[in-house]
Amino acid sequence: MVIIAHRGYSAKFLENTLKAFKKAFEFGADGIELDLRMTADKNIVVIHDEDLERLFGVKKRICELTLSELKSYTKEGEKIPTFEELLSIVPKGKLLNAELKEPQVAEDAIRLIGEYSLQKETVISSFHHDLIARLIKQYPHMNFGFLVGEELKNDPVQLIRTLLEYKPYSMHLPHQLADYPQYFNLICDLVRSQGVKIFIWTLDDLQKYERIKDKIDAVITNDVGSFVEHIKTKR
Repeated sequence: MVIIAHRGYSAKFLENTLKAFKKAFEFGADGIELDLRMTADKNIVVIHDEDLERLFGVKKRICELTLSELKSYTKEGEKIPTFEELLSIVPKGKLLNAELKEPQVAEDAIRLIGEYSLQKETVISSFHHDLIARLIKQYPHMNFGFLVGEELKNDPVQLIRTLLEYKPYSMHLPHQLADYPQYFNLICDLVRSQGVKIFIWTLDDLQKYERIKDKIDAVITNDVGSFVEHIKTKR
């Protein structure tokens, strides 16, 4: 089982910061998940929200701030990192799951991943399904995954069938889907029958993990320490 730290070791450290990512690796995560957005001066930064309100109490949008303006905000001694700063600390052999929050970050993100020779270690995912479908065709040597969530409420099985036609590397399913085993089991079997990997987000419940572990390939979790201890002691 691949253990991926959601926004770094975010259960104990400020999410999407270099410290959170370093600690995730230190505590034994197999990889990290992070979010990418673009600043006003076209720099790619690692942050989930479109603004600074939740993390810094400031109602300013990332796309309206320059990198230097963004770097002026500090919390718990940490600043918002650039994607390049993050890439520079990824240990060899560790997995990187980069979520594109905005379509405009795609090309520069892929270029930077190439500059750091991390193509094989990286999975690029997004809720922007049209974007991922295009990137799969454009960059056949790289790994792309479809993130799904609310869209599953309509016709989940047909949605997955449609996305599988693009031949992604991975399908990123919400852990809540496992609460509906009639859909979850069918979808997992369908995905795996196509040789596509299943990433589950964001799961912190070890009991639930035990119920679904045989259906999945990777678990994205905030609670890195608990999952590493639980899974690796059973290997």
